[in-house]
Amino acid sequence: MSEEQKLLNKIRAGDGDAFSSLVGSLLSSAYRTAYLILNSRELAEDAVQIALEDCYLSIMRGVEIRNFKAWFYRLVYTRSIDVYRKQKRTQFTDIDNNSEAVSKMKSGSAQEKAVEKETRQELLQLITTLKDEQRVPLMLFYFENFSVNEISLILNENSNTVKTRLARGRKRLKELMKKDHHFLMEEKSYGI
Repeated sequence: MSEEQKLLNKIRAGDGDAFSSLVGSLLSSAYRTAYLILNSRELAEDAVQIALEDCYLSIMRGVEIRNFKAWFYRLVYTRSIDVYRKQKRTQFTDIDNNSEAVSKMKSGSAQEKAVEKETRQELLQLITTLKDEQRVPLMLFYFENFSVNEISLILNENSNTVKTRLARGRKRLKELMKKDHHFLMEEKSYGI
């Protein structure tokens, strides 16, 4: 019996600490995944909280979970999409009343940060401009270190579809990087 299955059995037996042990190491990645979809701290936190609640209830109901990590990320992904759809229906129309949008417009640039962190942030910005079908697999593959098979479980897609979306996402990202002034300068100065 795997460690995950032992923890699942402990949770079903009423051990609250087992749930923390099971999901604790996954929370930061789950939050990043939700944030990638929602582009909002508050909404990402809501989506992860909803996913945690649904996760606990599913475990207590005895739902069979073979690969907990992939199953949990699939749950976070679907709950993030649910929150996104709900948010789209109730979106602010007046930007002055949207404090998050105002703070993002007034926030300082990333120039004060280390070059590596800045480049990573700019790369993330480029990735967020991609279509969802390309953006999410790229983030899960490169930033969360999931395998193609795990991503196919999370997104409920065929692994060949995931591979195709990764390839198209890389190609589109390469095009965006060539157009981006920052990456163009790096290519000239570092030969990247």
